[in-house]
Amino acid sequence: MAITIKNHKVLMEVLAAPYHSKLIHLLVWVCVRHDPMIITSGYRGPKGKSVHNTKPCRGVDIRSWVYENPQAVVDDINDAFQYDPERPHMRCAILHDTGSGNHIHLQVCKGTICP
Repeated sequence: MAITIKNHKVLMEVLAAPYHSKLIHLLVWVCVRHDPMIITSGYRGPKGKSVHNTKPCRGVDIRSWVYENPQAVVDDINDAFQYDPERPHMRCAILHDTGSGNHIHLQVCKGTICP
């Protein structure tokens, strides 16, 4: 079981803010079930409106191409975690590309239900 951080810039993001307890729970769960886990983005500062900008931080990105089937990892996460019962269309894990390549975006909110 291993958690790797992409580079020193991402390490500084990870160390820059507290993280939501439910996000920590999710990260540990993913690390145990889907080794290796490489964190590619963490807290991004106060600018913008994103779960990456909240304190405590509620969003982290992890590398997707280390997994044989990244969508299966996303599905496994979403089968175990419910983002918010009041917003059933929202997910804790999303496989997407926002311009820098495919990655798995992980997110939680105060209503997230953890296993």
